[in-house]
Parts: sequence; C-alpha cells; structure tokens
Amino acid sequence: MKIYSKLFVTVLLIALITSCSKSVQESSILNLLPVRNGAAFRYIDPQGKIVINPQFKEATVFRNGLALVQVFGSKPMWGFIKEDGNFAIKASYKEATVFSEELAWVVSDNGAPKAINLKGDSLFSLKVAKSVRIFKNGLAAFSVTVDSANVKWGFVDKNGAVKIAPQFSDAGNFSDGKCAVANIAGEWGYIDLEGKICINYQFTKANSFLNGKAIVQSGKEWGVIDDKGKFIIQPQYEALKADNDRYVVKHNNKWGWCNNVGKIIVEPQYNDAYPFHGSELAPIKTGDKTGFINQKGKLIIDAQFDSVMPFNGKTAWVMTKGKGGFIDKDAKYIVQPLYDAISEDLKTFLQTGTSVYESVNTDYFDTDTIIIRLKKDITENKVAGMDMNTPMALIYSKYKKTDLDFIKNATEHKIISAERISNDATLDFFILGTPWLETYKGNLGFSYALKPNYKHAGFSYRINLTGKGIGKEDQILKSLETALSGYAKDSLHSNQDVTILKSKSQILVGLKQNGIIIVAIYPETPENLQMVDENYGDGTESDSTSVALDTVTTK
Repeated sequence: MKIYSKLFVTVLLIALITSCSKSVQESSILNLLPVRNGAAFRYIDPQGKIVINPQFKEATVFRNGLALVQVFGSKPMWGFIKEDGNFAIKASYKEATVFSEELAWVVSDNGAPKAINLKGDSLFSLKVAKSVRIFKNGLAAFSVTVDSANVKWGFVDKNGAVKIAPQFSDAGNFSDGKCAVANIAGEWGYIDLEGKICINYQFTKANSFLNGKAIVQSGKEWGVIDDKGKFIIQPQYEALKADNDRYVVKHNNKWGWCNNVGKIIVEPQYNDAYPFHGSELAPIKTGDKTGFINQKGKLIIDAQFDSVMPFNGKTAWVMTKGKGGFIDKDAKYIVQPLYDAISEDLKTFLQTGTSVYESVNTDYFDTDTIIIRLKKDITENKVAGMDMNTPMALIYSKYKKTDLDFIKNATEHKIISAERISNDATLDFFILGTPWLETYKGNLGFSYALKPNYKHAGFSYRINLTGKGIGKEDQILKSLETALSGYAKDSLHSNQDVTILKSKSQILVGLKQNGIIIVAIYPETPENLQMVDENYGDGTESDSTSVALDTVTTK
C-alpha cells in the first residue's frame, strides 16, 4: 500500500514545515496506543499494559470505536478492529481510510473507492474517482484526471451523489462549512457547501477553518483570516500552527507563540515546537534535544530526549538512544523505554489531530468507458458519422480544422488529440491516406491540393493507457470482440495480439502494444482482404506483429 509513503510525507511536510493544512482542535485522550517493538504493532494502555497482542504490520488510533490495521502476509491487507482486538471488518482491502463521520473509504483489488459504514456495509462506489478523501461536513473531496498532467477536484455527498462537480485544481477538506480550493493559476480561496466562492482566490496557500479562523499564506508569509476573508493576523510569519486560542509561529527560523491577534507571548527561540493542544506542556526543540515548556514559556522538562510527542492526557511519548516510552509531567517514566516506535498515525494524531490514512487511490480500470467511446463512433458502415467518401471540407468543419493542421505528405492525419476518456486512458483519432496531391515547384518547394474524387483509406483510433490501464490491453481487446453491432470476429486471422472483426462493408483491426491499443477500420476491398492475409496468414503465424496504417492503396 502506497498511502504511507505519499500521505505521511504530505501530512508531515504540511504540518511541520508549512503549518499544518488542517487546523487542529484539542486532541481527545487516547486509551489505546499503537506501539511497535520489532516488526509487529500492539496496543497498550497509558500505564503500559498490553491490551491487544503484537500482530499488525501497521496500526492507527481508534476512531468511532474502530482502528484501521494492516495484517502481515504475502499480500498485506487492511481491515478494522474493535477495542477488544477482534476484527469488526475483516482485513480484505488493498487500501482504506480511517472512519470519519461514521464512514470510511475502502479499495479492493481492481476496485474503485467504496464507502462503507461502521458495520462494514457497502454504501456506494465512486468509479470516476482517481483518489478520494474522508468525509468532512458531509462531503468528501475526490479527484478525476483531465489530462496527462492535471486533475480536477470535486465533492461527493454521503449518498454517493456528486454535490460539487470536479472543477478545482486542488482542494482541502470542509470545515466550518467552508473548504479551501485552488484555481488553475494556483491561487487559493474558499467555497461554501454549495460550491460557491465565498472568499475570493487570493492566497498562495489556504488551510482549513477552525472556530471561524483559518491560517493562510500570502506570498511567502503566513497570517490568519476570519470567516469573511479579512486578516486577523497580518501575513508576517514564516509558518503558523493552530493551537486552540493561540498560534505556534516561526520567525527568523525560530519557533515561539503568539496570541489570537498576532502578539508574541513566547519569544521565537526554539528550533522546533508543537502545539499545547489543551495540555499544560508543549514540546520544544533546542539544539538537537527536545523537552517541554509551560504556557508562559518556562522550561519544565529539560531538553534531554532525542524526540518527543505532545502529551496525551497525563503521558507523553519520548525517545532516547533508539528506544521510546511514556513519561508523566514530572519526566518520570510511566511506561519504560522498551519500544522501537509508535505508529505514524499516532504521531500525526498527536501533532495535528488528523490521520495518515485520510485518502485512498482507485485500483479500478474502467474498460467500459473505452468500449462505450468506440461504440459511439463505429457502426458497420461508418466511423464517427463518416465513410470513405466524406469530403475533407466536411471534416474541416466538423473538427474545427484548417488546411494548416495537417502534414500533407503523411499517411495518417490526427483530427482528435488526447481526448480524456477515463482516469487512465486518452484517445487519438486519425483519418488514413493521402488526400493531397503534391506538386513540386522547384525552388519554391511543394504545393498541395486536394485530390478530386478522393476516398479515404480508413480511420484509426489510438488508445493510450497509463496508470491502472497498463497491462489491461488484453482485457480491452477481448471486450471489443463482442461490443460492436454488426461485426463478427475473424478467428482465422486473429491471434493473441491482434483481433480482426468484419462487418458487411468494413474490416476492423485491433492490436495491442505495451500501453497502447490501436483500432483501425478499413473498407472491405480485395486489397484490404489481401493485406489481412499477408499480415496475419492463417492466424497461427503472423508475418507482422503490427498493422502498417499506410499499407492500403489510396485512391
């Protein structure tokens, strides 16, 4: 599962470097703590008693009475356990999020993201999504691919209906009825629950609202706005982290605290600092060691540890010389330093109140959308409403082309380029042949004129596969065999790499390459029948593994 490498890095960078993307409420006190000694995670209580035996490859904190865990095995899967350690939802998923608002997203092998409830019941799938995040304020952000380099974000409700269509270049999560979104220029603003802009695009980065306030970046500096978009704290800090009624601030590369109007209350002097989150003490780093200060900035626990986490109730995780345990507010060990680590999810929860596992990526490749797109165009005697006699002038008009859009001496001419038909597939469409008569003009080069009574040699589609589409070439060709009305498979000439279909007037040649499907349609003529025979023989030995799109004589 790749959530760890992608999402953990994202959460940590945002939380620790650019002032966490999600404002943090006071953390709840956790009664079960996932810790690791060796390879397996176990759960202990705050006094160190083992409550759930070591057995998990990864483990999260409990939310809604359930914890997301990954089991060991040749194919490690994810499921949800109860506080007694028994599975409430068996470990059968390739990816999963934690529960939020009593819903979680799960992904099975070759499946789309699916919403489940606390009982594990499937509610709906989101086949269009490339990725999807947990529900906040009743809505979940999801992305769809629009081209090779860009995605758009929208929002789905708890019934599986798209509430806000994908239109944003980036998006956060809803909080306080608002959500940070970015436009194509990379500027950030906020939308309401209906998808309407309520705070205009103007920020370099924008974080979630909490109690009517949000941390935003303007230029290179960070400040705080109210729910109308007005600055409460002017952009002046290198970074900000929400901390209830105050903020952890970074100034001159040092960390300290300011109050809710931006006045410094603990001078920036630390190499790093984490929020109090309602506790009496907060972690700070001075030099290469960490300790704890009180709310007035007084050092209460000396900087003596290699790393520490914020307090969870009366105890805090600390590490020294590669081993960790839990101390109280007098720096006395409640749980001796016996463990190698706490889970990354527990770290993230203690630091930001969020989770490592708030997003999943689809494992679904939508063959149907490709087949439907081809069926839309290909009939037994026409392609995209055209036949071999369709004038170039009509093609110019239909596809908004001009004479300058074509390389005149080529034998295939692209009229559709990189049409996005699924998250992992684009389509190119060509006409085949040489419609232009070439005349040599000496020093003036060549001139071109459309041939009179010209007939196209054929048409061709190129399906370009990426991501989940790679390796699905066989599946697409197999589906194509029975998808087109009026066509029958020519088993004599088809083989594992090539599918030949014939109608009463056309020959379709489908072939696969790594990451590419080519579908070429030719008129059924003696020359083209001979081309099939020459290229594919009797279907057991091919003279060629690919179809040359210019092998048909152009008239």
